[in-house]
Amino acid sequence: MSFDLLRDFANETNQEIGAFRLNFILSPNKMQRDDYDLEELTWDSIHFGDDAEIEKIPNDKRGIYALAICHPSKVLPPHGYIIYIGIAGRRSDRPLRERYNDYLNEKRLQKDRQHLAYAIGTWQEVLRFYFAPVDDGFSSEDLEKLEKQINTALLPPYSRGDLEADTNRKRKAFP
Repeated sequence: MSFDLLRDFANETNQEIGAFRLNFILSPNKMQRDDYDLEELTWDSIHFGDDAEIEKIPNDKRGIYALAICHPSKVLPPHGYIIYIGIAGRRSDRPLRERYNDYLNEKRLQKDRQHLAYAIGTWQEVLRFYFAPVDDGFSSEDLEKLEKQINTALLPPYSRGDLEADTNRKRKAFP
């Protein structure tokens, strides 16, 4: 027996489906937390890499952002998988649009942020950039704390370190 048919099936299956597999941790307790330092955020989004929509991203506000795999459809139910949470304005006044533009620099991503280069390269066609500006009075420390809180609540697979310490320690128990 040569197993050629099984090898072909395995290769085709990996190309068509397996290459897009991700592990998610979805903790109801963490998602339902309500101890944030602000009452609400106003989220908006653009299709990642769409130059026609870039003007929607504030060029004068810091804030928090998310990369999510989703595809609006008239047939599919609303869905989305948040794969990364970050902030614009980590100890600076750097605006959301400038931070977004960092993710359009392919060479820098490949050099410094390989896990995000892989994610963007894999899902760019169905990737959305969500963003929520914060008021100017919201300090960098508060923004960093909010990033940790949201990362801890959602546990996105590509957010590696910006979690609350206890959750970060426990997450490391899982491959």
